[in-house]
Amino acid sequence: MNAKITPEQRQLISELLDRGEKRHVIAELARVTPGQVSALAAHRTMRALRRQSGVEKYVPDHNPSKGQPDTGVFASHLRPIPLGNEIEGGAPVIWDPEHASNPHLLILGESGSGKTYTASRLVVELARTGYACIVLDYGQGFSMDNVPPRLLEQLKVTTFDLSREGIGINPLQIYPSDTHGPATVAQRVADTFIRVYPRLGVQQHALLRRAVVELLEDSGIRGDDKKTWSNQPPPFRDLEQKILEYAASQEAPLRRVASSTAPHVSTLFFFNTFRRTGHALGWSDLLARGGAAWILALGGLELSMERAVTEFLLWSLIRHFEMLGPAPLRCFVVLDEAHKLAFGPGSPVEKVLREGRKFGLGVILASQQPEDFSPVAFANTAAKIVFQTGDQTGMVSRQLHRKVTNDHSYEYIAKTIGTLPRGSAYVVLSNIGRATRMLSFEAAGHDVR
Repeated sequence: MNAKITPEQRQLISELLDRGEKRHVIAELARVTPGQVSALAAHRTMRALRRQSGVEKYVPDHNPSKGQPDTGVFASHLRPIPLGNEIEGGAPVIWDPEHASNPHLLILGESGSGKTYTASRLVVELARTGYACIVLDYGQGFSMDNVPPRLLEQLKVTTFDLSREGIGINPLQIYPSDTHGPATVAQRVADTFIRVYPRLGVQQHALLRRAVVELLEDSGIRGDDKKTWSNQPPPFRDLEQKILEYAASQEAPLRRVASSTAPHVSTLFFFNTFRRTGHALGWSDLLARGGAAWILALGGLELSMERAVTEFLLWSLIRHFEMLGPAPLRCFVVLDEAHKLAFGPGSPVEKVLREGRKFGLGVILASQQPEDFSPVAFANTAAKIVFQTGDQTGMVSRQLHRKVTNDHSYEYIAKTIGTLPRGSAYVVLSNIGRATRMLSFEAAGHDVR
């Protein structure tokens, strides 16, 4: 069978679909795969719905006089993404983040179940649709190696080796949305350290806030003078020196707290990851390109470093989107190893989940263990893709059962997610659960040769 549907096959499939023929019959007659039939049927269905609703006008990108196939997109470039087909009945399962209650998606699955492959395909589909994608790659989970070379050539993918070459973002930067200027920055930095280094306590938190405020004041950035807030902040690494100054203080309480703080946070400063010579990561550049993907490689960093860098990167991204103001959905962040994230109150991940839609920012969370996700993550992801997973505690099954409105019982869901074959998943969209055979790049109709 052909890897790519020809114009003649496309026409034949459309005619057979109009006649109501079964999917496997159409596939045999047109000499294509059943998945390709389902993908074309899904595109036809969504196109018809959009035309009827008047939401978007379909714009073909072919020249009929040259006999080229119709591969056009919607004028707004925001088209739904086929995920797969129901195992029972073969109906298409389609993710439409633009019109969901929120654009966020959660992927859960054991190693080898298809989780990473699906995450890769979603990045490709989102980029082809026109969204910008930012992938935080920790070197063990997500990989663009799953993407066929032909498709990879078509995408605007840029990889930044942040672990080796550093990041030109300063966590001490004051953003326009930082209402209290230096105090907001101090609180954000101290909160991040507490989440990343849980052995730090209340006294260490207070010392970190004080250190940030005084460090900014040393550079002429004062809380009572807004004109100074736009000044260039001192290098982030100077924060370690400020803490060490406290550790050498003649004031015993200050010296004691600083001495207990410095060893915990020293790793973050030792590698000097946040430095002016690192990658600047201009978020506006990514958005302006449209349909591009940035892979931010963090592999090789120590675990606490990965968590801290992730938090500060997300804060930088969030503040940039807040500065741009409310907007339609335009960018996705892919976080493939949720156990390296902090979901606590006030964390940047929680803020994106709760408020990202307002500013046009969506997130895809993926991990192998259900314990890696917080209740906030389960509650604030409208779409869920659950591959085979060992749910001994029943936590996932209960969460899904609370979410779905169709007649799937808790027992049915628990049995399904525990016995799914590779490449199949239990998908929840619009509060409807479906056992789904996920599409491959080939089955989605892509030319991968």
